[in-house]
Amino acid sequence: MKKLIFSISLILIFILPVKAASFELSSNTSKIEPNKSFTIKVGGDCIGRVDLKVSNGTLSQNSVWIEEGYESISVKAGSSGTVVVTATPVEGFSDSDANLYNPGSKSIKVNIYLPSSSDDEKEEKPNVDNATSKKSGNNQLASLKVNVGTLSPKFQSTKSDYTLDLPKNTKELIIEATPKDNKAKIEGSGKVNVHAGYNEIKVKVTAENKAIKVYTIKVYVEEEPEVYFNFNNKNIGIVKNLKEVVIPENFVESSYKIKDKDISIFTKENIAIVYGINEEQEKHFYVLDREKQEIISTFIPLNIGDRNFYVVDAKPTKENVFLEKISIKDTTVDCYYFSKEQTNYCILNTLKEDGNFVEYLYETTENSLQLFPEFLSHNTTGEKQKGTNNLVLIILSLLELCVIIFLICNRKKGSTYEKTK
Repeated sequence: MKKLIFSISLILIFILPVKAASFELSSNTSKIEPNKSFTIKVGGDCIGRVDLKVSNGTLSQNSVWIEEGYESISVKAGSSGTVVVTATPVEGFSDSDANLYNPGSKSIKVNIYLPSSSDDEKEEKPNVDNATSKKSGNNQLASLKVNVGTLSPKFQSTKSDYTLDLPKNTKELIIEATPKDNKAKIEGSGKVNVHAGYNEIKVKVTAENKAIKVYTIKVYVEEEPEVYFNFNNKNIGIVKNLKEVVIPENFVESSYKIKDKDISIFTKENIAIVYGINEEQEKHFYVLDREKQEIISTFIPLNIGDRNFYVVDAKPTKENVFLEKISIKDTTVDCYYFSKEQTNYCILNTLKEDGNFVEYLYETTENSLQLFPEFLSHNTTGEKQKGTNNLVLIILSLLELCVIIFLICNRKKGSTYEKTK
């Protein structure tokens, strides 16, 4: 009987379907035009409430109830950058069998881009009749050059879309375009006025047979920052255009209001950083103290031994060290040496995810790190142990001397007694 029940149980296990819990977040597009809306779907084989957050955009609702299915939410994009939507199940979330289920947060990114050329300016191919069949249809450029900045990607006659970043206060741009066929006509080249922010320039090539090809250059002129911080007696402006910025791994972008202005910050646990430009036009990440609303350090991500470290420019706790700039994996950082002669070791100041500063001892030849306070405590312990050993030897020597004096005194006392007797 027991064997029969066991056999039936095994059959049921293999025959009956098992529903695995799932939780997913998806978008109907990977890119969107500025200020346009797109749709996300959140849900799966699960039950419970999901909270929604968005950076660089607006949600139609901030939470949704999931019950073994998917719900659609509309998201309106901002004016530039990347829209990041995060879905987080709240406490009590479960699978379809009411078992507690904690899949963690899910995030998606949607890039904001400027729209391409309008339909009426896209490449046109005219009707070919006997009168035009012998005319050239070559509407491509042989070269496309600008007098400021560098086109991205590198020019190719078959590519029609390019981007160009220009420094702030740039007012005009000279475009030089050369057709492959000298019978083709070009419009849109020469001197072009540009303004701060996004610009779109179109160079139209009309072939001899009237076929048209349009080359589009999306130009971004660096905007004057609206928010400045004072750091080390220098003004640091918060950069608006983050299109080409490589965000440190696992940092999440969000909007942050400061001085009545919205800026982009990137956070990971207790660390908040911003991307700024200094008076020398150098761009870096900086550590932001959100409570005091001030920059407290530069921020340099660095990978050593497959571990991520965040190097900052805080001074070390040890005195009588001197600062040198060193290169680690082509990244320049501040490191503090103990002496001019000792060049193998220096102190790197880093920032942990919990917001605390930590010092590491960096060995330059092996490219390795160890906690500096730990290294220092080992040395200190050794010195203390050495001092303790010396003290023990002194005490033992004193005791030995006392014993000798005691024995000598007793011997003299014994001799005197015998003589008296």
